[in-house]
Amino acid sequence: MTRVHKNVREYDVFARKARVDPLRHVGRVVAPDDDIAQAYARATYDEERWVEMVIVPRAAVITVTAPGEE
Repeated sequence: MTRVHKNVREYDVFARKARVDPLRHVGRVVAPDDDIAQAYARATYDEERWVEMVIVPRAAVITVTAPGEE
């Protein structure tokens, strides 16, 4: 995880346009806490009419496979 400041965390933002659609990664925000991250995500990525938007602390994401791995 990259920290700009010791009190700031990076969050991945996921959203879907319809309930039948899978969540897709739409971007990232950097914030000092979950509440501010929610506000930043809403303000930054709300140009679409999402039915659902979620944020996940980047440190909580566990990579199962990645490009170049076998």
